[in-house]
This record gives sequence, C-alpha cells and structure tokens, in this order.
Amino acid sequence: MKPGLPLTVAAFAAVLITSAHAEPASRPSEYRKDVAVDWIYKQQIDDVYFTNWYARLEKSDGPWRDVYFETSEKYVNKGLVRLNCEDPEADIDFTLYGVGEYGGAETARQVTISYGDRRPWADGNYQDMSGETPTIEFYGAALQRFCK
Repeated sequence: MKPGLPLTVAAFAAVLITSAHAEPASRPSEYRKDVAVDWIYKQQIDDVYFTNWYARLEKSDGPWRDVYFETSEKYVNKGLVRLNCEDPEADIDFTLYGVGEYGGAETARQVTISYGDRRPWADGNYQDMSGETPTIEFYGAALQRFCK
C-alpha cells in the first residue's frame, strides 16, 4: 500500500460523512401538513444546481413499499413510488403530481416503468419520465433506505 493512501482514504471518508450530515435528517413536508420527510438523495443537476429528494414510507405490504417523495428547490416534485424490495425485475409504479396539489386526481400522472425500460430511463431517453421527474438514482436511494 502506498504511504499516503490511508490518509487519502480517511480524508475521503470524512468528506462523505460530512456531506451525509449536511442535510437535515428530517424536516416538515413542504406540501403535506403535519407530515415529516427524510432526506435520502442529492441530485446534482449541473455545476451549480442540485435537488434534494425527501421521502417517507407510506405503506408496507409484504415486499412492496409505497414511498411518498418530494423536492422543493430548483424543481418541484411530489408523488408516490411503489417499489418491490424482493424482486429486482418488478415494475416500478409512480404517481406524479408535479406542481399540482398532492393527492389531486386531476393532476395525477401514472407512470409504470418495466424492467426493460430501466436502461432508457437511466439514459434520460424514457419519454414518460422526461423533465423534472424522479431519476433512477432516486429509485436506488429509495430501495436502499426503505428495503432494509
């Protein structure tokens, strides 16, 4: 092992720990009264802009999780994602409200992402998830957080 490597690894770990603690663990929802949400993912948009994704577990049903999510910085997002903690090839269901009222049927948009559509989604080429919508990285963070 190179002499400076342990110090470099320790410095990198300190940066990760610091950045992980830079976001509040929990905060009041911007869109739902008396609901708290937890920070789960920071999406870097470009050199300057980023979006913090917050979420909370709404419901567990066997391997399925319904997770409420929201952003309120550069882009406004809110909705539900239904994910399966045991089947990596299961469809991912989103209910997206965008800038509309959370829970309002008139503004809800349903999107189902099949296993075969994940690559286009990750590459930014999935039409139903274009624009300011949840990313595949957000989905990964939600799996990690809510499928423990």
